[in-house]
Amino acid sequence: MCRAHRFLPAAGVVYIEKKLCPGSTWRLKAIMRNHVVRLLLAGMLVLPWGSSAEVRHLVIGRGGLDWRQSSDDLLGLVDAAFVGSLQPFELDPKVNIAVGPPTESSQFTNIFGHVWEVNSNPPASVEDKSPFVYGSRGWAFTIDGDLDQPTNTAPISHYSFDLGFPVPINRVVFFPPEKGRTTSSGDLPGGRGSTGLLIKDQFPRQYSLSGSLNEREFLFQNFANDFDVDLGSSFNHTMRVADVRFPTQVLRFLRLRFPARGFIAEVEFYGEGFLPQTRYVSQLFDMGEAVNFGRLQFDFDRFRSQEFGDEPVAASDAPVHLAVEARSGLDDTPLIYHVVTDIGADKEVSEEVFNRAPSGTYNVNAAVIPGHQGPVLDDVANWSFWSARHQITGAQLQVPDGRRFIQLRAFITSDEVFAFGRLNSLSVEYSALLADPVLGEVALMSDPQPEDGIVEVPLGDPVTLTYDVRAGFTAPSQTGFSAIRLRTPEAVDFQRFQMGDPFQDIEPDSLIINARELLVYFPSNRITPGSHPPMRLTFATRVFNFTTMMAGEVFDPGGENLPQSINGGDASPLVSTNDLRVVAPLEQLQVLSGLELGSRILTPNADGMNDDLQISFTLQGIVGGKLAVELYDLSGRLVRRLVDTTRGEGRYTETWDGTDGSGRVVPGLYLLRITVGTDLGTFEDTRTVAVAY
Repeated sequence: MCRAHRFLPAAGVVYIEKKLCPGSTWRLKAIMRNHVVRLLLAGMLVLPWGSSAEVRHLVIGRGGLDWRQSSDDLLGLVDAAFVGSLQPFELDPKVNIAVGPPTESSQFTNIFGHVWEVNSNPPASVEDKSPFVYGSRGWAFTIDGDLDQPTNTAPISHYSFDLGFPVPINRVVFFPPEKGRTTSSGDLPGGRGSTGLLIKDQFPRQYSLSGSLNEREFLFQNFANDFDVDLGSSFNHTMRVADVRFPTQVLRFLRLRFPARGFIAEVEFYGEGFLPQTRYVSQLFDMGEAVNFGRLQFDFDRFRSQEFGDEPVAASDAPVHLAVEARSGLDDTPLIYHVVTDIGADKEVSEEVFNRAPSGTYNVNAAVIPGHQGPVLDDVANWSFWSARHQITGAQLQVPDGRRFIQLRAFITSDEVFAFGRLNSLSVEYSALLADPVLGEVALMSDPQPEDGIVEVPLGDPVTLTYDVRAGFTAPSQTGFSAIRLRTPEAVDFQRFQMGDPFQDIEPDSLIINARELLVYFPSNRITPGSHPPMRLTFATRVFNFTTMMAGEVFDPGGENLPQSINGGDASPLVSTNDLRVVAPLEQLQVLSGLELGSRILTPNADGMNDDLQISFTLQGIVGGKLAVELYDLSGRLVRRLVDTTRGEGRYTETWDGTDGSGRVVPGLYLLRITVGTDLGTFEDTRTVAVAY
């Protein structure tokens, strides 16, 4: 099978060409339009999807779509340092972070091009890429780059700054203007109240500089108090230029207080290294029709440098991290916009109408103004939430299948000032749907139609469940499937597979039961557009959490298309749950339970009887807890540590052969101790066991 890929970028248009077989090709054309990158068929397919479909790739970065043109938001990232790649911005320690080129409307910006907001009071909230300064009069002139103009004609007492996002900072400089004299009497340093004094001599004789990463301090901390990180102070300041230096640390908020007031012209901020918290958010990608999503792959490199301007060196051990999230949707509007009506209610409107309405920060506690912008909410009916973070390339993308739109966002973070990551490309697999829809519905076999529609099961006890699946077909490209995979809390006790209306027992062509997976193969009874009867799986299992999703997917082992996730819905008139979720009563929580020993007496003499101790237990209600399984003698001395790791919910079995850490067998009584450390505290259970000959 030919699978050559070619991406030809040209003036914002990317052609994606894939060879299906010699002499046949198809192309996808990506066009930037209305914040949506639309992938549209631009050439005629030699064969329809139904007979020649295969996995395709959406690529961003090297060999694909341009990073900047396909982005909805770039935070602290640049694409010019290395062609075709994204990496964090590197600070020049000689360049003032606060001052960049003014906008066409003469607004002040920082070196990242973000416009400064100014006020006498703190804002209602902080926003990334929105630097802000408040405090004494003259706020805007603290960051205007004018070294000859005082921030105010009267002495000032304090300013607070939001740099717009965390920055590795190590230096703050402030000073009075070189020119000018006082023009009115007032509260001058030292209690003087004369006019005509040189302003450059009236600098603050006392100052306190502090910083923070806590936005609550910036928003709510009284200006008379410092932030939580002390960066430097002086109560006998005698130099016109205050050059406050401190070890480089990541900060976002800074406060400069002057207990003894004076005049200043500017406040300058300096740092070094690479921005430690950066973000890429893509535009919405329109796949042209609903598709299945496969693996997320990325090309990511780690580097170190010694100082600004150094050639970076590859460093695979650098503490730099990439995390990618995704969400998929049914339409091109993941947000719902509102304006305020005449009666004070919220009315849903288009983004265009919302943008025409008077703006302002929407605050649920503030008075509403008719005609103004209201809240902006996530469209949870048509869009999934952002997925869990993908940190390993090649992992399955955790978004719902059967959707036309997808959006990605990537976070590059670093724990070292001069360590950074370079994202070369992101790639998402996708293919045509196998069927539309594919719905699943789980229920207790003993209670298929619970009164409230909720499947409630006892925690940790075996239960028998039915899993109904129904498929439909809406397009010729949908070819069907011949296998089902279920994700289960533990290895299940499979009981039967049924098809038809009414259900008839069907012998699977193949059956695989793994630790947390059930696979049923039925090519002899393949689901196709011409034959797609309802299906039912029946099995026994146990759940170990309050809420357990019985996720599943259908696939075609002999086909080219990706597996398709099963969505919860009305799969059977015999069942009323319309969901794939089972729940357990909260009061049943026992994080560590079900401790069982194969025997209380070990006789490790190789006679085949009680040579080993089988230790079985259950962990419930945790994603990951610090688990330790240990043996102690009666004096409290640790004899053997069998387990020391992090584990999530499930049933586990460990084995002790009766030996200590050096491999010796010492007869006697021992204490078995199992502990699980969680956010809720530490849970433990103990048993006594004996070793004898």
